[in-house]
Amino acid sequence: MTRGELLRKLFKSYVSNDDHSFRSVALEIIAEEQQKQNHALARDLMELLETQTPLPKKINNSGFFEIPKEKQQQFQLVELKQPIHGLTDIILKDKTIEQINRIILEYNKLEVLKIHGLKPKKRILLCGPSGCGKSLSAEVIATELKLPLLYTRFDAIISSYLGETATNLRKVFDYAKSGRWVILFDEFDSIGKSRNSPQDHGEMQRVVNSFLQIIDNFEGDSIIIAATNNPSILDSALWRRFDEIIIFEKPNLREIKHLLCLKLKNFPTDKVNINEISKKVQGLSYAEIEWVCLDAIKTAILEDKDAVNQDILLTSIEKQKNRKIIQNTKTIFK
Repeated sequence: MTRGELLRKLFKSYVSNDDHSFRSVALEIIAEEQQKQNHALARDLMELLETQTPLPKKINNSGFFEIPKEKQQQFQLVELKQPIHGLTDIILKDKTIEQINRIILEYNKLEVLKIHGLKPKKRILLCGPSGCGKSLSAEVIATELKLPLLYTRFDAIISSYLGETATNLRKVFDYAKSGRWVILFDEFDSIGKSRNSPQDHGEMQRVVNSFLQIIDNFEGDSIIIAATNNPSILDSALWRRFDEIIIFEKPNLREIKHLLCLKLKNFPTDKVNINEISKKVQGLSYAEIEWVCLDAIKTAILEDKDAVNQDILLTSIEKQKNRKIIQNTKTIFK
């Protein structure tokens, strides 16, 4: 078969969503590259073929793959994201990085573990304060495993209509069965509250029960990640469903210095005392320290300065601390 015929067949199988035909043609192209002694290209193509997640099967009339939607307003229940941040883009405690690396390693050795009757860790619970790297860690895992990130939208999943929240959850997991993903349930406590909570009502109890049943019966090689900054209110039965629990904390001085250097590396600095700045931002989260760095860089640019200096950083720190005061105040502005 000529190169042109192979390409036509490849595109035709893609448009018709024929996975078997697509893979068959792709393997023919890879074999052809091997014969041409293009071993590096053939190896890269094979790696892409083996690691990329198949697209969902269901196609709408426009030819696009359908995202599940809630019934009333037709809001999308999930958002498909292509992750871009890897391990080199995140700064966490050594123990946390070790746990993340272990998850990645186990998943990469999935087939080997299966031979021995074992399974990789695929249900992960991330706990810790806001801005300390939970959502970013989910993205990092997706990037390192070359999997798309399926971000669940709780604003659409949680419904005021009786029984609809549980139905929406089932739609999310039905969609997830169509491929391999890293599925992120951010702010997981919004649906995982303890069934013994005095503030709870019957509907949320049914939601927790449904989630337990769905996750127990979910089959597939996707990784499910739940993130919460309020783990104390989670239902006790949910904890037992997770293979790994990772605790996130605010950065210490060493991690703060590393973070400051990372976030300021792409813009010139002038006489910045990293040790002093690190002490000034101690107690802030990773996200808040990143905000300080980005605000300082923008200030330098807007003021036509060639570099970020100590005074600019100190001003940005003061602005961030004022933001926290406003955030924590109970005053209602009128």
